[in-house]
Amino acid sequence: MNTIDRLRELLIEFFDLPSDMKSEDITQQAIPAWDSLASVQLIAELQNTYHVDFDVEEIESLRSYSAISTALRRKAASVYNLQP
Repeated sequence: MNTIDRLRELLIEFFDLPSDMKSEDITQQAIPAWDSLASVQLIAELQNTYHVDFDVEEIESLRSYSAISTALRRKAASVYNLQP
């Protein structure tokens, strides 16, 4: 399973979502449980799971599967000196 597939599974488990939920439907607006406390907990989970650190600007933008996967790709690209 690649990093992005694991992200989808992490978000589904974290928010107790239906297992068949599409990645593009995983957004803060669509998930009532994704409040400010859940955001803080999710960021901690992401940082621990993927061994990355997010700065304040990044954290403010992590409001969907798409935004999180893009941020993780950028982190991986910077670690390996690749283009995102």
